[in-house]
Amino acid sequence: MRLSRDEAERLADKLWYRNVDETVIAVVQDHETREVLMVAYMNREAFVKTLTTGLMHYWSLSRKRIWMKGETSGNIQEVVDAYIDCDGDAALFLVRQKGVACHEGYKSCFHSRIACSGERGD
Repeated sequence: MRLSRDEAERLADKLWYRNVDETVIAVVQDHETREVLMVAYMNREAFVKTLTTGLMHYWSLSRKRIWMKGETSGNIQEVVDAYIDCDGDAALFLVRQKGVACHEGYKSCFHSRIACSGERGD
């Protein structure tokens, strides 16, 4: 999925950059399995770069810069589809993951299950 710069800018204008460093939350899922691979932050520029290149870009809160997923590891994420939530403060991306998503070497960043004792079954 790749959009023109004009269309990407128009969509970026609809977002509410209300989180840390004027960012929105990006939820990333595998386009086939719908497994959640990771959650990160995107500023306006990262959002536009993602939509115009077709590759996931994020805002690093610690390094204070944009980074492309896989720029050093080769584990890139190709955008297949994208959605904006009803509040405009989060985006959902369906991606084709090349390699693993987690920097610790796991397929998904959500690999640590919380063991709940006394589950009620609600």
